[in-house]
Amino acid sequence: MVKRKLFLKKLTYLIILFFAINTNVLSQKTTIYTHDNATYNSALELYDKEKFSAAQEKFAQVLQHIKNDKSEIAVDAMYYHALCGLELFNIDAENLLIKFIYAYPESPKVKLAYFHLGKYHFRKKDYDEALKWFEKIDIYDLSEEELAEYHFKIGYSHFMKKEYEKASTSFYEIKDVDTKYTSSAKYYYGHIAYLQKKYESALQTFLTLSNDEKFSPIVPYYITQIYYLQKNYSKVIEYAPALLDTALPKRVPEISRLIGEAYYNTNKFSESIPYLKRFHKEKTTEISRTDNYELGYAYYKTDSCELAIVWFKKAIGKDDSLTQTTHYHIAECYLKLGEKKYARNSFRIASQLEFDPQIKEDALFSFAKISYELSIHPYNDAIIAFEEFINTYPNSAKLNDAYEFLVAVYFTTKNYEAALASLEKIKNKNIQLEEAYQKIAYYRGIELFNNRKYPEAILHFDKSDTYQLDKKIKADNCYWRAEAYYRLDKNEQAIAAYKKYIFEPEAIVANQVNKAHYSIGYAYFNLKEYNNANEWFRKYVQNAKEENTKIKNDALNRIGDCFYITKDYKAAIEYYDKAALLGLDKLDYSLYQSAVVNGVVGNYNDKISLLNTLINRKEKSHLLDDAIFHLAKTQLIINETDNALVNFQLLIKDYPNSPYLSQALIKEGLIYYNRKDDQNALIAFKTVVTNYTETDDAKEALQKIKKIYIDKGELGSYEDYLVSIGGADSSIMVMDEDYFEVAENSYMKNKCDKAVNELTKYLEKYPNGNYVLNAHYYKADCEYRSGFEDEALINFNYIIEQPKNKFSESALLKAGQLNTNLGKPEDALNNYSQLEYLADIPSNVFIAQVEQMRLNFQLKRPDEAIKYCELIINKDIDDANLITEAHLIYGKAVLEKDDYNLALKEFTTASTSANVFGAEAKYNVAYILCLRGEHEKCEAEVFSLIKKFSSYSYWIGKSLILLADNYVATTDFFQAKVTLKNVIDNSKFPELVNTASEKLAIIEQQEAAQKIVEEEPILDLNLTNDKNLEKLFNEKEEVIEEDLPELNKIIDSEIEDKFKDE
Repeated sequence: MVKRKLFLKKLTYLIILFFAINTNVLSQKTTIYTHDNATYNSALELYDKEKFSAAQEKFAQVLQHIKNDKSEIAVDAMYYHALCGLELFNIDAENLLIKFIYAYPESPKVKLAYFHLGKYHFRKKDYDEALKWFEKIDIYDLSEEELAEYHFKIGYSHFMKKEYEKASTSFYEIKDVDTKYTSSAKYYYGHIAYLQKKYESALQTFLTLSNDEKFSPIVPYYITQIYYLQKNYSKVIEYAPALLDTALPKRVPEISRLIGEAYYNTNKFSESIPYLKRFHKEKTTEISRTDNYELGYAYYKTDSCELAIVWFKKAIGKDDSLTQTTHYHIAECYLKLGEKKYARNSFRIASQLEFDPQIKEDALFSFAKISYELSIHPYNDAIIAFEEFINTYPNSAKLNDAYEFLVAVYFTTKNYEAALASLEKIKNKNIQLEEAYQKIAYYRGIELFNNRKYPEAILHFDKSDTYQLDKKIKADNCYWRAEAYYRLDKNEQAIAAYKKYIFEPEAIVANQVNKAHYSIGYAYFNLKEYNNANEWFRKYVQNAKEENTKIKNDALNRIGDCFYITKDYKAAIEYYDKAALLGLDKLDYSLYQSAVVNGVVGNYNDKISLLNTLINRKEKSHLLDDAIFHLAKTQLIINETDNALVNFQLLIKDYPNSPYLSQALIKEGLIYYNRKDDQNALIAFKTVVTNYTETDDAKEALQKIKKIYIDKGELGSYEDYLVSIGGADSSIMVMDEDYFEVAENSYMKNKCDKAVNELTKYLEKYPNGNYVLNAHYYKADCEYRSGFEDEALINFNYIIEQPKNKFSESALLKAGQLNTNLGKPEDALNNYSQLEYLADIPSNVFIAQVEQMRLNFQLKRPDEAIKYCELIINKDIDDANLITEAHLIYGKAVLEKDDYNLALKEFTTASTSANVFGAEAKYNVAYILCLRGEHEKCEAEVFSLIKKFSSYSYWIGKSLILLADNYVATTDFFQAKVTLKNVIDNSKFPELVNTASEKLAIIEQQEAAQKIVEEEPILDLNLTNDKNLEKLFNEKEEVIEEDLPELNKIIDSEIEDKFKDE
């Protein structure tokens, strides 16, 4: 088409030359007209020499002096004068040329004026105006050279307006014609084809430019890219490597990527790795997630799993299909490396994303299966996952496997609560699931029992009995149900449950029947049904196989108690003596009780002998003050007055807090009184009145004091004494007994509302009455039982503030409990400290020590806490939970003192327990290991905690947060984030979720700060440094070179989009 047009134009020119008067009208380089005007000719010469300023002056002179403005020379002068202005970029140049067009519309130079105006606007990059003037041109008026220029510039103008079809048409007209614009036209024609994804056309065009002086530096990159985009990877592999030797450094990374991608897409992963690595190494800006994934996948396919994981982790970003696929492959890599715990995390995330259904299904099953295999269930993961799998994929080929695993995980998980909840969702259970339900409900009941949640434990033992398939578990349910009732003080229900257990066949097999006999005995004992209790305790003793046991010793003592209470003293002595013969830790009790009963039946010598044995034992007994007091009393009975006085005085001196102290003082006073030693008698009696005001002992002592003064005839001295003690006599002698008795009767009948009202009235009426102490205690006890804690505390404190009395011990115990409940640890600690010092009941002393251990630690007094921890740990007690708690507190206390070694020892000991204290201790073991930088051990400890203590979700969450910190310390931010997200998604504790969220945000901020975000084209096709191209894209003839970077961005954007598609 172009060639035909050129031929027709030549023919036209010949005709014009033949017929026209002026033969060179359309030539760009104006032939000098033969003209008489020398000035005009001189101007034309200057114009042809491109001396436009001088030429314009000459043409102006011509126009100034010429008389006929219609003459040919006048027309031509005006035309050239305007062209000189265009070349000089004069402000009025365009207007001069337009003026010419309107002044001489018939002039043959008007067509050329259009062309020059188009070029003028093209040079100014005003492509709309350029096209407006170019479109007025008749191409047959242009020379070959002008026609080529016309097609190129009109094509480029359309190109810059993104009118690619029109641009392509114009470039097509000259791309195969030999002109100075040919190679440029080919380049842009090929580039437009490239943009329009006409890759084959673009390829063929660029191939013709392979040896072009101007474009050979750039077309190889197009050719490489097109081969890639055409998925002609063998051509990429064949063509592109040679470019690496000559390419500019900044182009090397992307060429390497194209080659690596080509190998990658032909499954030649081993060959792809060197090129992909070079791309990653030499790329100076941020690498895309896809690029990281591909290098990771190449390593994965070549079994370089450790390296694969490194690059896969860098490919993870927002929730999308790439993230899901990447997590799945990370999981597979960890499996190949034998790191199931890490694989589990990545399968979890892949299963939570919805982009690839097949990956989601397989990842969910794999996550559940690995959780089961590892016995790691931080949030009941395996159970929930298998349930989800079964519900979501009812037609899966793995459905039967899922059911089998679900049943298996019920038995292996330690989280019986979650397992039971899962089973209860299944309405139609087969025999296998019914067996599972029976066992898991039972295990959950035992777990609750061990945590002292007895009502909930009973509920689960009942649930277990829903399916009575396993006879042993059925029997065990009976036993532990009875134990729970017993600990709830529901003795009637406990007795019934124990008796039911006795008749279970499996109970006999388990050899637990006799233990039930013992427990039934205690339940009856608590009910004060002593004959029944006696019967069951004796059944236990008769069937006990081991002679020297603590339980047998205790049972013998309880039999003795039963006989003593029912006044069968001979039998009581017999069983106390049997217990004493065992020589165990209750020997002091057996000796004391036997002595008491011997005293009751008048065997005073035996009583004295037994009490002396007790007193003289090497082991100190809490019954020593009891023994000394009763020894002295017995000696007094048999008229061994001197010995009695010695022992009473021993008690008074060595046991100032003994409840027998006031009685010992009265006995001492009586001995002195009988000896006529009134002075010492008065001292003893007055001590009782002063220290035990408002007690019966004080009343008795005051009567003795009065008698002594009367006997001596010193009533005045007695009156003075009464005044000195503030009228003690009146407070004791007031006849308020009847009024108090009414209130006391209500209290004894457990009518607490009425009793509180009556006791309040009594205290208001008789603030110094004989029964004020009793009234305050009864009132406090009723308020305590009714939940009026503040009011009860006021009355208990009144008791505590009085000299030691019969209510002091109980008041201190309950005040300590109330202050603890009310958040007053300092006051509670003070109560328990006094209780330990004043208590006579061993169990209360022990309670005081336990609570001081707890409260001292709570109040950050580690040394005191440690003291009581050691005391409890060294006691011979059967409460394993308490021993574990003591080791735990011991560990935390020494940890506060930075003694990591001892703390670790104590935590390790405590962590062997399966209760909540064990869970906390296990956490602290991991915590210390993390502090020490023993990160592998810390991780192992956390996983051990999750496996062993899966029921304790708080400590699971804490340990996972610690594990995340441990990962951060080893710069494994990927695992840290996965772990924290697990807590955020599953924990029910807001404080843990908040902590995990804060830590996750910090990690993500740190990662973001490390990234260098900078936009850069995939391939920089900037040609501005090419000197050959500068000649083409010069100011006068061609595209301004600064347009090319924008072109490059267009090219690069297309390639980047293609990579994303891939």
